[in-house]
Amino acid sequence: MKDKVTKYIEQFKNSTQHLDPADEQLKKLDIDFVRKLSRIIEMHPGIKNGQAKYIAEKALPIAGCFDMNAEEKVDILYAGLLMQIGKITLPDRLLTKPFYSMSTVDKYRYLGHAVEGEALLHGLAQFEGAATLIRHQYERYDGQGFPDGLSKDNIPLGSRILSVVSDYITYLDGSMTGKVMYADGALSQLMIRKESYYDPDIVDIFVNVLKGASAEELKAAFAKSKLLAVATERWRKGLVLNSRKATVRPSSTIVEIALPQLKLDMRVDSIYFGSELYIRNCIVDQSIIDNVTELQKSSGQNPIIKICLNAK
Repeated sequence: MKDKVTKYIEQFKNSTQHLDPADEQLKKLDIDFVRKLSRIIEMHPGIKNGQAKYIAEKALPIAGCFDMNAEEKVDILYAGLLMQIGKITLPDRLLTKPFYSMSTVDKYRYLGHAVEGEALLHGLAQFEGAATLIRHQYERYDGQGFPDGLSKDNIPLGSRILSVVSDYITYLDGSMTGKVMYADGALSQLMIRKESYYDPDIVDIFVNVLKGASAEELKAAFAKSKLLAVATERWRKGLVLNSRKATVRPSSTIVEIALPQLKLDMRVDSIYFGSELYIRNCIVDQSIIDNVTELQKSSGQNPIIKICLNAK
């Protein structure tokens, strides 16, 4: 299979090297080449049929929420369709063995297909962007990934997107954990690995993609979440500096209240907007009430307010 793929790539390279990269004919040849190559790859034993198409289709709506140009989105499309190309260099025993049951040596050998995939596309200028995304598909948001240990925004955005969608599939089919899951279970795996494995923004957008949100709804939800995060962080820092600390007694009872019930001099355990901490362990003053009210209006989210009731 590797010989067949490399031969096809070489034939394509030779037949298109005389064409201008801006030529519309070349662009059509590119997508035809990628689609055919993707189908060839999925003929290899142990590579799941239809997975590449699913990854590409789900990745593009996520990409649409970010400030990406058309070329960058095409890179994501191509990388999604060709993410598994490096697997043709692996022995069949690794392709038919669940990742969770591999030895440490085999796991590193398996992950190495990302680097092999990049190498197979070497020399095709129009696929350099996609090749880079393929290389970094196993990086982790916390910097503990493969092959280069990149973290956060140092990981190409396209790779961060593809990682979330691809891993969602592996949670569904059980190849990652050894347990087949329904959609809710697979999503919970993504959620608990936000900030460690995955970009939290991308996980949140992907959840909405699976709910069938339109492009406009995805962008609106993402913009609102970013506004909320920035505003919360700004106000939280200001309040931490200026608010009075509350002494919480061991016998305190924590209760949740609605915003209209929040009054001056109450002892706050915590105030959250969604998963974002606004402030904790303070005495309520007017600035807290005003800012929480304003943030509720601007974000459209109701705060989760927990106060301390000290036992007699």
